[in-house]
Amino acid sequence: MTKKTYLGWALALSLFVGSTALVSAQTQNAVGRADSSGTMTTTSTTSEGTMKAGGATGRDLTISAAKSADHTVLFRALRVSGLTEQASGKGPYTVFAPTNEAFSKLPEGSLDALLKPAGKQKLVKLLAYHVVKGKFSAEQLQDGQKLKTVTGGTLTVSKQGDAITITDGQGSVATINQADIEATNGMIHSVDTVLMPAGAK
Repeated sequence: MTKKTYLGWALALSLFVGSTALVSAQTQNAVGRADSSGTMTTTSTTSEGTMKAGGATGRDLTISAAKSADHTVLFRALRVSGLTEQASGKGPYTVFAPTNEAFSKLPEGSLDALLKPAGKQKLVKLLAYHVVKGKFSAEQLQDGQKLKTVTGGTLTVSKQGDAITITDGQGSVATINQADIEATNGMIHSVDTVLMPAGAK
């Protein structure tokens, strides 16, 4: 994988974690706002720190604003890998972003090992396995479709109605729990399981 490719998908991930923080703040500000008559009004919201499906990011979002309650482990992994320093790349890319719960499913001790200096190379490859070149919305993902990641690995799409799952190289299945989060250089889908390439331990 070239340095240019790293730049692009690192920015895609950065835009995602920044976008969830921005939308969360906007949502919280809207809740409980009083109208001109003094009556409290409310708006529909998602859980704190999350971004609802179909949301969009701004053009000036940065990784420093990232406080997504559901993706703090991803944010930490990005920092440890050094990829948050990358700030260019046109894309477009599609990112399957694991939630905190997804990382908690990993075997005991494996996440800690990845976050150590000795595990940096494996961490970078793991994060990159969640990124596909091209912009794919939920509607564009098709049942049985094979997606090639930027590491050269393969992800397989399964689609039954509105339910979409992604099968990784080891046969594990991740469900998309937030779809079509649009960034300035691609599309993000939040997933409930960390995707693992074939042969990874």
